[in-house]
Amino acid sequence: MLKILSFLQGEQRADTRDARLVYKKIMKQSRKPSFYGNDLFADSYDGRMEVLCMHLSIVLNGLRKFDKNGERLSQAIYDVMIDDFDTALREEGLSDTGVSRRIKPLAKMFFSRAKTYAELLSDDKEKHTELETQIQNFLSLSHGKDKQADNINHAIIVRYTEKFNQIIGEANLSEIAQASFSFPEVS
Repeated sequence: MLKILSFLQGEQRADTRDARLVYKKIMKQSRKPSFYGNDLFADSYDGRMEVLCMHLSIVLNGLRKFDKNGERLSQAIYDVMIDDFDTALREEGLSDTGVSRRIKPLAKMFFSRAKTYAELLSDDKEKHTELETQIQNFLSLSHGKDKQADNINHAIIVRYTEKFNQIIGEANLSEIAQASFSFPEVS
């Protein structure tokens, strides 16, 4: 019995190790200045969350095709993200109840974005227009109510999102788990 439990825990640790590797790579990419500016995402808390959610949503959606192993890695990546949010909020000096109150809306936002990207990043060409509209909305939200959606260059982010989705779609589980996938240029 103990051998079975230790085997399962060892597997869990491998998933967590892989998830941390993937999350770290995505976090590094999400912080690149090429995503931010007046006509792209705002270089703000909201803008950085949008870019992070975009990347994570694409990776988690790509893991869906790998059945149980993809599901385990996907859950581990989500858990690592929530742990990162928890740590960041605690570093801001929030108490347990404050952290709990702030994480719930972040998780809700993430699930909303993940669902949107999963629905719109399909092979269906009709979804392309909807994706453009949604990304334009996400860009506008990152700038707050003062920014007009038509002043934002959403085409750059749409192209990037579709290219990254293609890269993840062509990657096998091992390539994703080892974070050996690449990112397209932001242009």
